[in-house]
Amino acid sequence: MVRWILTVAWAVACLAVAMPAQATRREEGDAMLRKAFDTMSLPDLQSVLRLGRAEAAAADPDGSGHHHLGRALEALAIYHANRDEQPEAIAQLQEAVAAVTVAIERAPASSPYQTTLGELYGQLAAYGGVVARIRYGRLATTAYARALELDPRNAMAHVGAGIGKLETPAMFGGSMQEALREFRLARELDAGCEEAWIWEGITQRRQGDASAARAALQQALRVNPDSDHAKRELARLDEDFR
Repeated sequence: MVRWILTVAWAVACLAVAMPAQATRREEGDAMLRKAFDTMSLPDLQSVLRLGRAEAAAADPDGSGHHHLGRALEALAIYHANRDEQPEAIAQLQEAVAAVTVAIERAPASSPYQTTLGELYGQLAAYGGVVARIRYGRLATTAYARALELDPRNAMAHVGAGIGKLETPAMFGGSMQEALREFRLARELDAGCEEAWIWEGITQRRQGDASAARAALQQALRVNPDSDHAKRELARLDEDFR
């Protein structure tokens, strides 16, 4: 009996040490991923991808390793897209969809996983013809709707829903005003959501309001001064309204 108690005590002690270590590794991985998205530095992207592959290859009962891998692949796809390397971007996005699908199978009630799936489908829609745009657009809409069903306060899911409204032609239900409402709701839910400010800036640019677009993009950079996305959109704004 004493031996059993000591064994259990030893196991609990080991678990107590292992759990913080595991949490620390995940926090470090999340920080690496945020940095990779912000800087779009290829070495950073490759490092976070290696980490994601290792996590997915290990025991991953909650799907977090596969989700991390999917996000790393998404970041690398954006890197290729920024360089007009379409085949590489599509390949990364397709692999990311497969990884995140596994994550969702293991954690069907995860709103963030559904949000990431919506982001991936939305990006794939940009590379296809009319049929592919419709197909992937619907898949993205479904994923965002499911994310919001699971968590109505998911700011990034609201951003995704807004992007869907922005990118869908008006004759098929798109609306810039509804998109802006989603982006503003996302900001109310999460003041640190720079993507909500970025997409408001993109929407205002498309409406021809350079002043409002610049204000939104500058606010995005105040929220996250390292945001590569915000910097790129400001440069695009400068090109459009010289």
